[in-house]
Amino acid sequence: MIEVANGPFKALVRSQEFHHSGIHNIDICVGETSSHTFPEDEAQCFLHGFDFKGLSVKRLAEHELEISFVCGRVSHVCGRVSHFTNDASVYPKGPVPVAFHATLRDGCGKIDDGGEGEGDTLESGGIHDR
Repeated sequence: MIEVANGPFKALVRSQEFHHSGIHNIDICVGETSSHTFPEDEAQCFLHGFDFKGLSVKRLAEHELEISFVCGRVSHVCGRVSHFTNDASVYPKGPVPVAFHATLRDGCGKIDDGGEGEGDTLESGGIHDR
């Protein structure tokens, strides 16, 4: 599990391979920074899919994320999204949720802002500050 923290909240990316199947399931959610477990509430999750190449999660603003992935060659299986929603919410110790928004970008070329973007980025298993 990889985390990108921003104050009291964080984006979480979980990759799991079951029974040496070669298929890597990916979940992207938001949660409280103080939590040490992956969210179980589906309302906290943006994406479920598998086998992404060049997966990137970038914080654009305090409550806004960009999720992107890059397809490989024709012979390489492209990532597959089985569930995506633009909105996710966290209920931090109270009745009022904190809303988050995400955009999804996929394509056959590397998505790059030329290093001029701001925020934290998770790319190919690493976290990069912009």
